[in-house]
Amino acid sequence: MGKKSHTQSETKIVLDDDSSEPGYKNTADTSNQLVLPGKRKKKLSHEDDKNERSEDRKRREARKRRKNVIEAKLSKSKRKKLEKIRERKQKKESKELLLENLQQYQLSGAIMQKLSSTAQVQAKAKKLTSEVTSAQHKLNSIAGSGIGPASFHKIPERENYYETGSESEGEDEKPATNDLAATSVETPISEQAEGSQIRSDIGFEELCNDKQIKNEHQEISESHNVEANKVKSPEKRQKPAGDLVKNLVSRKNVLLSRSSEIQAQRSKLPIFGEEQVIVEAINENMVIIVSGETGSGKTTQIPQFLYEAGYASEGQIIGITEPRRVAAISMARRVAYEMNLPKAVSYQIRYEGDRSPDTQILFMTDGVLMKELQKDVMLSSYSVIIIDEAHERSMYSDVLIGMLSRIAPVRGKSSHPLKLILMSATLQLSDFTQKILFPSPPRIIKVDSRQYPVSIHFERRTPENYVQAVFRKICKVHERLPPGTILVFVSGQLEVKYLVKKLADRYPMRKRSTKSISNKKAKSRKSSKKLKEVKLENITYEELNDDEVNVDDRGLSENPTDDLFDNEEMSDPAPLSSPAFGCPPLYCLPMFSLLSSEKQRRVFEPVPDGCRMCVIATNVAETSITIPNVRYVIDSGKEKYRLYDVVTGVSKFEIRWVSQASANQRAGRAGRVQAGHVYRMYSSAVFSDFVPFNEPEILNKPVDQLVLQLKSMNIVKVVNFPFPTRPSIDLLIEAESRLLKLGALQISVKNELKEARITPLGMTLSLFPLAPKYAKMLVMANQNNLLAYACCLVAILSVREPLIHISCLRGETCEETRALMLATLKQRRSWCSQGQSRRFADLSVLMTAVATADSVDLSDESCSRVGVRYKALTEIKKLRRQLTNLINSSCKLETALTIDPNMTPPTDLQLKLLRQIIVSCLPENIARRVDRSTVDDEIPKGAYQCQRIEGFVFIDASSMLYKDEPDWIVYQEIVKMKDKMCMQNVAVVEPEWLPFLASGYCEFAAVKDAEPRYDSKQDAVVLMHSCSFGNRHWKLDNTERPLPVNIDTYRQFARFILDGSVISALGEYTKKLLASPLTMTRSWAKLQSRTESLLNDLIEYEVLSRKELLEVWKKQSEYLLESYLMWLPQFLHDEVRLKWPPV
Repeated sequence: MGKKSHTQSETKIVLDDDSSEPGYKNTADTSNQLVLPGKRKKKLSHEDDKNERSEDRKRREARKRRKNVIEAKLSKSKRKKLEKIRERKQKKESKELLLENLQQYQLSGAIMQKLSSTAQVQAKAKKLTSEVTSAQHKLNSIAGSGIGPASFHKIPERENYYETGSESEGEDEKPATNDLAATSVETPISEQAEGSQIRSDIGFEELCNDKQIKNEHQEISESHNVEANKVKSPEKRQKPAGDLVKNLVSRKNVLLSRSSEIQAQRSKLPIFGEEQVIVEAINENMVIIVSGETGSGKTTQIPQFLYEAGYASEGQIIGITEPRRVAAISMARRVAYEMNLPKAVSYQIRYEGDRSPDTQILFMTDGVLMKELQKDVMLSSYSVIIIDEAHERSMYSDVLIGMLSRIAPVRGKSSHPLKLILMSATLQLSDFTQKILFPSPPRIIKVDSRQYPVSIHFERRTPENYVQAVFRKICKVHERLPPGTILVFVSGQLEVKYLVKKLADRYPMRKRSTKSISNKKAKSRKSSKKLKEVKLENITYEELNDDEVNVDDRGLSENPTDDLFDNEEMSDPAPLSSPAFGCPPLYCLPMFSLLSSEKQRRVFEPVPDGCRMCVIATNVAETSITIPNVRYVIDSGKEKYRLYDVVTGVSKFEIRWVSQASANQRAGRAGRVQAGHVYRMYSSAVFSDFVPFNEPEILNKPVDQLVLQLKSMNIVKVVNFPFPTRPSIDLLIEAESRLLKLGALQISVKNELKEARITPLGMTLSLFPLAPKYAKMLVMANQNNLLAYACCLVAILSVREPLIHISCLRGETCEETRALMLATLKQRRSWCSQGQSRRFADLSVLMTAVATADSVDLSDESCSRVGVRYKALTEIKKLRRQLTNLINSSCKLETALTIDPNMTPPTDLQLKLLRQIIVSCLPENIARRVDRSTVDDEIPKGAYQCQRIEGFVFIDASSMLYKDEPDWIVYQEIVKMKDKMCMQNVAVVEPEWLPFLASGYCEFAAVKDAEPRYDSKQDAVVLMHSCSFGNRHWKLDNTERPLPVNIDTYRQFARFILDGSVISALGEYTKKLLASPLTMTRSWAKLQSRTESLLNDLIEYEVLSRKELLEVWKKQSEYLLESYLMWLPQFLHDEVRLKWPPV
């Protein structure tokens, strides 16, 4: 009995897992249910279970009713939000289900060990030592139950990922950040490679080199896709930003041998730690944007990353474009030095370069790449194009980005894809992520820059005289703060020279006298000792700020530089005391764009012992040149900007506040080698009013050359081109209109639509790196031995400010300055004293000055003596050499064009022809003097009117025609100086030339009752016309114009053949004709067979000139014979037949 009861008690012990039963409520029970329940729970009876379910159902129904009532009261917007929340919840649940189903297809650990880890992306791939079994065997083993799925880790989300429209609805809301460095630090590389899921879109060809593993991966992927298709997901997987190239190329890593010193320097750069992230992003994306502030090392290191990743293999080149030539040269030299490969790294700029067949990394200006695009639109020799300093928004960099945004997807479908990388310090991302450029937003990588902290100090008030405030700040920094280079930003060249001179006077480089040194020897030791012991942390920087400066409410003055250089003693409310004895000298160097290259390179040379270097620079030092060891930056916040009015064509230099991006660029120059400080000579309130970014260059320059180059690449509708910042349509249409009048374009009809297509002349003009109007001068000069002179003149006109302007000349005193100006004017007048050179005026002065400077030893002093800028002369010589080589290689000349340093001056006839060429190529730059005697209003003396400006313009005071005031002139450009519009580089125009040389700008009307005649000089039938020039309709003398081609013109030409005007030999038969030659022009002429026969013969061969008639007679001697005999009596037929053709 006991035994029986014991058996019964054993049978009652049942281990059930009741967690799935509806009645089980103990959710907090933490004991293991499969071993022993924590407490015997009471089983519910059938009726209790039924009642429980009934109560649950009632509760659910009541909850549902309450929910419906609440939803009925919700507004439409809240109801939409609620629906979105439900959708996100459903998508999340479906995604979790999908991931659980996909987990069983995770590759096994054995296969993972045979693959190359991404941590070894820059190392040699290890060979697989174990043999790989057949793919079918592995598929069977994976499908079996013996191998479980690998542990699954969710791939960390990219922190710089920008949501698209579809992704923002399906993903959880998280705070967005652009810092990529956190990703590589938080997740170890080994965990990402072994523990994370392998994405199928990364291409297995880059992860291994074994063919069997590739085949195995394909089979696994196929089975994976079959199983994955069974799991239906309401949301499609979004492609990552920047379309992945389908045909990924297997590249071999390249190892470089660098010195330990170079490697140590590279390792200190912020971008060095992001090498893997950057290379992987480039491998996976077609387009990426690298945004890193100044000093991050992106320009020098990313080309090296790509070289080591194999992008320069198979004969392809890594191309980097720079907006400035100085940057292209210096970066190429630096990268070649770091890589220890001087032959592999080259540069190519406008006039020079060291590119060779061994080049694998090429630094170049954006204009050079534009020229290569014209030759090879697919850029097949390049594997990567890097657009550096994209934030500067130069015209050609914007065009390159638009072109490459279309080329890269096409190249991505080939076996050699093209990668596009945009790099910038302060990038305006909105312009480069718009869909007109890239349908998918490009991958953005942000790199930190400064290694050392930089403190930014604002002024309490913005000084009115910022140059004086800058001078005071330099003095205080130099006298009170520890050693370190001072970098000062001002607006223009004159301010640079003024500050350099004033600082050199205050802190001279020459040694003090022995007597003064012996008297204050002890004090000197103490002061120098104190200077060395001072630390930045112990200095109160508020002491350096001046509160005694007069300011206005906004800190903005109307003309901050009006009286800047007229008086040496500028107003200073609190004059600085003399520097303390023992204050070290200040080694002051200027830096501006017009400075010669040799003088610019002085900032890179060692500083003299015991001196502090101070560089006074314009905005050229923001990005183009990196000055070493800068510790203090003093920013005036001003820049001189050449503003071009695209409507009027007027250029003016305007001193304005910089943008916030430029101010941050300037601040980025400090803190490279140690903690730095930036002193902004304006208040924080003024800074907040700065524009965020500078205006793109394409909005502030004429686009004629750009439109012509796009047309030459068969881009007909330029208005549809994907510009990052689109110019106004009116600006593009106006450029096309000027090119049409220039003859570079012509209107053609295609599909009933008018299109402006390029002409053969336009294709020739597009070959030259010049504005189309200057290129046409070279084309027209191929006559009367003018090509050499035209090449010299075009080179001079294409270079900015070849002559030193009279207003820029300075002497030690005011009297010396005045004497120097008068002597220079007298010398220039002697170069165009009489004859045609006087009428060629300023252009004759330019050519003579350059020829004189070129004939002597090329030096800065010799150029200054003749008033020519040394750097401009060097540029002119390089451009002349380039144009000469281009003409010799592109044109078939009887004798090759050469550059003669001792070129003889042009004759009067050649000067006259050069003037005619100028008028023909610059017709819109013609101005007319206002006749003050015929106008009642008060007109200023010397006032002119031009075609594009409503107000008056004046000849520049430095012009040779300033006192002559001729009636008609042609100018190169108009520059606004203070309140006047001044025409520069002026020459005289003969008004009778305009109807022939600038007919596109003239309006003609036939003179009433005028009779046409045949003009032997023009070899055409002409008619007298009245003529007016330009949009102001300036009246010109009546002129004879060839008749347009129509049937009436053929009738008139036949008339003049019959009366002997065209062929003089036929004149003897005029009186013997059966009818008057005027019969050809009568309204009833078509009733006579003789008139119709002669007319039809002329129309058949399109003969409207004597030259064309003689050409036809060379081929057919009997041409017009029968038609002419119909006009003669029978007895003259034999005589005429014997003399035919009558030439």
